[in-house]
Amino acid sequence: MKRLSYLLASLVLLAVAAPGVWAADEPAKEPAKKPAAEKKAEPEAKAPAEKEVAPAKKEEAEKKAEPAEAKPAAKPETKPAEKAEAKPAESKAEEKKETYTVKADMLKIDLELDGVFVAQNMTNVELRPESWSSFKVVNAVEHGTQVEKGDILVEFETDKIDEAIADQETAQELAELSLKQAELGLKLLETTTPIDLKMVDRQKKMMAEDLERFLKIEIALTKKSAEYSLKSSEQSLEYELEELNQLEKMYKADDLTEETEEIILKRQRNSVERAKFYVELAKNRFDEIMNVYLPRDKESMEVSSELYQLTLDRAKAVLPMDLQREKIGLEKLRVQQKRDLAQFAKLKEDRKLMTITAPAAGIVYYGKCVRGKWSGASGVAEKLQPGASASTGPLMTIVNPRPLQVRATVAEKDLHWVKKGMRGTVEPTAIPDARIATTLGEIDGVLNVDSAYAATFRVSLNEEMDAIMPGMNCKVKLVPYLKKRTLVIPVKAMQTDELDDTRHYVQLLGDDGRAVKQAVTIGQKKGEIVEILDGLAKGDKILAEYPKDKD
Repeated sequence: MKRLSYLLASLVLLAVAAPGVWAADEPAKEPAKKPAAEKKAEPEAKAPAEKEVAPAKKEEAEKKAEPAEAKPAAKPETKPAEKAEAKPAESKAEEKKETYTVKADMLKIDLELDGVFVAQNMTNVELRPESWSSFKVVNAVEHGTQVEKGDILVEFETDKIDEAIADQETAQELAELSLKQAELGLKLLETTTPIDLKMVDRQKKMMAEDLERFLKIEIALTKKSAEYSLKSSEQSLEYELEELNQLEKMYKADDLTEETEEIILKRQRNSVERAKFYVELAKNRFDEIMNVYLPRDKESMEVSSELYQLTLDRAKAVLPMDLQREKIGLEKLRVQQKRDLAQFAKLKEDRKLMTITAPAAGIVYYGKCVRGKWSGASGVAEKLQPGASASTGPLMTIVNPRPLQVRATVAEKDLHWVKKGMRGTVEPTAIPDARIATTLGEIDGVLNVDSAYAATFRVSLNEEMDAIMPGMNCKVKLVPYLKKRTLVIPVKAMQTDELDDTRHYVQLLGDDGRAVKQAVTIGQKKGEIVEILDGLAKGDKILAEYPKDKD
């Protein structure tokens, strides 16, 4: 359709060329707008569309030409020779764009990882006391010292911990005595408590009996006694009065002397007075007993009985509690003694830390190896100076410098390239020209704290590599993808479908120079180059950059 449009336009130009009305480049510009609008049409519909566009082109060209010379342009419309002449004009715009010839080339993807040499055999030396917290340094080996197993690494002062141990021993002896005393006290209380409870019950019963006896017997007996005492006093008075009367009558009738009479009568009269007083006293006593003492005694007895009852009830409740408290107290002493013994045992174990020896032969590294890097070395060096106080935790590491391995970090985006068993090359930073063959041993399946994956590479070092020591840096170079001959094109020559990112296209140039949309299957990418697995052949020409105005 495009060819026919350009052919018709060319014929119009030929028709008006003699008068010199049209400029030489105007026909090429005008038809170039139409193919872009017709690009998405199906191949089956192209021919009819071309026929419809051709007259439109013709009419447009004739309007710009002279009226007298426009009519002859329609006559040669179907000549084959003239159609062929329109082909160069159609592809003129395409030839101006840069093209790329598909070729087979080597595609090599390199992966470089940051690594560090680490010893396979390392033994951490840590200060992990159970109880003691003061570790004042007397002496410590220097960083980098070669040691043998059993050599002294660090010595701490022991005076204070020895004093603490002695104090603990004395405290333990006292605690043992206190525990034995508590056990004896509990045993005695367990024996006496049942007896005391029985005694409480007995006293309670006796108190109830006393109250009952008082109410039923003693009150009545006291009343009777008071009544009898009063009656007895009254009778005595009566007797004395009777005798006085008899004496007076007798003395009047007898012929006794007056003095004797007076003496006897006086005595009798005194007896009567005394008897009257006793009667008065008895009445008063009777009144007190009946109205004062008995009510008071009854009330006191009842209150005392009630209070005593409460006291006995309390004793009955408290005695078992006292026994239980003693049991709990004894158990507490036992638990405390157990804790004290455990603490004492920890203290004695901490005493052993006052001299730290090498657990293995090797080189002393201050700090701890964390993911191949040595951490805390400077801080440990300061705290291991004589007179300084060491902190608990990692102190140093005994490192066996051989064999070594390389620990490298793999970014998440590169993880898919790294496979167990793949081979590569290690370039030590200390020996830039050295190349060490390596094989990937293990790779972690979980991200570490650095948001990367740790990979361990096996290496074998010869005598020339004696300078390489644990902690030195290196580069691990891998070639995870290599094809010696594969089709490649520029990435910018390819377009990815916006709706399906698995579909890719290029603009393929045909034999006639026209660019057509071509689906391709891609492989790996490296920078600005992408591998083509299907859809193109070696020698194909494509647009070097996919046009933005093409789907």
